[in-house]
Amino acid sequence: MGVMLRTLLAWPARVPESLLVDNMPDPFALRLTATSPGGVRTQGLWLIATSNNLPHAFPLYRWNEARACFDVAEKDGRHLCVFPEGHLPAWWNRGEPVPTEPDLPADLLFARWAPEIFEFGERLVLFYTARDRQGVLRSAYATSRCIEGPWTDHGPLDVNPRVKELVPDYPGENLELGTIDGTLVRFEDSSGRKRHALVVKVDGNALRWVDPITGQKRVAPTPLVAREFTFGEEGALRFVGTPHVILSDGPQHGGLVEGQFFVRENGQLYVIYSAGFFGNHEYRTYVGKIDDVLHGEVRDERLLMDSQSPALGGAWNGPGHPSLEKLGDGLYALYLHAWRNGTDYVAHGEARKVLRFHLSFRDEHGQACEPFVVEDRQGSRGAPRTVEAA
Repeated sequence: MGVMLRTLLAWPARVPESLLVDNMPDPFALRLTATSPGGVRTQGLWLIATSNNLPHAFPLYRWNEARACFDVAEKDGRHLCVFPEGHLPAWWNRGEPVPTEPDLPADLLFARWAPEIFEFGERLVLFYTARDRQGVLRSAYATSRCIEGPWTDHGPLDVNPRVKELVPDYPGENLELGTIDGTLVRFEDSSGRKRHALVVKVDGNALRWVDPITGQKRVAPTPLVAREFTFGEEGALRFVGTPHVILSDGPQHGGLVEGQFFVRENGQLYVIYSAGFFGNHEYRTYVGKIDDVLHGEVRDERLLMDSQSPALGGAWNGPGHPSLEKLGDGLYALYLHAWRNGTDYVAHGEARKVLRFHLSFRDEHGQACEPFVVEDRQGSRGAPRTVEAA
């Protein structure tokens, strides 16, 4: 790995280019092997992302080794999707309004967000977000024995809290808050038993009001909530124990934290997550540590990447919603979305592209270190800019 890292560090600094022409918010990369569900036919690197307001959902892309690029994955002459046209789950929103946000644009109303695929024995499990027909954002899951499908949707999970659980003095109806960005954490207990938890973001930033006493504008918090679960033979997910908040947004986060991804390195569980408004240069990505996802809290937070990061080459902004693909000992491909400079959500609508960088937990001598974006150090860029959170 030291040789690979030294080679990457020796590359000249360059301006990154999008891996795909298509918009790819919330990109997630998955490498399947010959022993993965689906077998030899589906082994290789796959990519999936958010897909709003379309007749299908969660189109897939596959890495072409010969051409060194991602291609549209096809089946029967059509773009391969988790949910093809005509097979969208019946509980998904079909245009019903959101009571607390009546003027949502179509891409946010028909929300199909943050798909992430994980291996569980002989099955693949997809965690994703969709808005239901009452207008509430739900964390849900689907299963398949092959990434090419068919996929069985198991519907929304019971993880949505009521607003007064987070804000007891909220003056309105005790509504259900949405949850988004469900992701998996694998861990072991002291006996070595393998366990797993789902971590979701409570989408409190979508609920805003004026305090009737102070007249000040308020917004609900956006905690990241973990809950252990078991996974049965027939694909049934059952929660164990009680929900636990591992992180809630602070003053440095611009009103929210979201897009969390977990990785264990150097004997430590790390969480990489994003903060700020998703639609412009304010979006950025942090890294922190957590010792116990069921009882602990995120600590040692620091900024990993923002719009001024050297790796973006001055051409992109708003890097966020990370996922990782392991390349070697302590070295990962880092996938995230960003806005090309000159574009943003308010002026241009959805235009987030997928970029790929490298994240290392080893220094150039192969010694364990705190994670850094390799492209921040390439060429004449020098050491990465580190900014501690307030």
